[in-house]
Amino acid sequence: RRRSVVFVVSDFISRSDWGKALGLLARRHEVVAVRLLDPLEARIPDIGLLTFQDAETGEQIFADTSDPRFRRRFSDAAREAQDSLRANFASAGVDCLEVSTEDDLLDAFIRFAQMRKLRHKSAVGEPLPAHQHLLAPVN
Repeated sequence: RRRSVVFVVSDFISRSDWGKALGLLARRHEVVAVRLLDPLEARIPDIGLLTFQDAETGEQIFADTSDPRFRRRFSDAAREAQDSLRANFASAGVDCLEVSTEDDLLDAFIRFAQMRKLRHKSAVGEPLPAHQHLLAPVN
């Protein structure tokens, strides 16, 4: 059996069952979900009245972003969706690299690769250098 590392790059915003699909892929390959994030997807600024349109369905809603309750509900819904997606990835055995549009992409990939290397060493019982024990995953 040939195993590959498969990177799936997406914003993972759609309501698809990503966990199931990626879990099937993870049975044979090492899968990394690279999730692209825009900070505005998690917190909306106070910019007054806006019309939002769903890119896939065309459905529109009119919202007052100056309402703190609306902004709080928006943030809460985004956090719940993010937590659910992370849980789906974890249950499917899929690693997730979250990269913000504000991040340095190369730096994010390097840090991710280093963390995976440390986690692998820890899993196979190799001792970690003292300064890296804080980075090791907690089980």
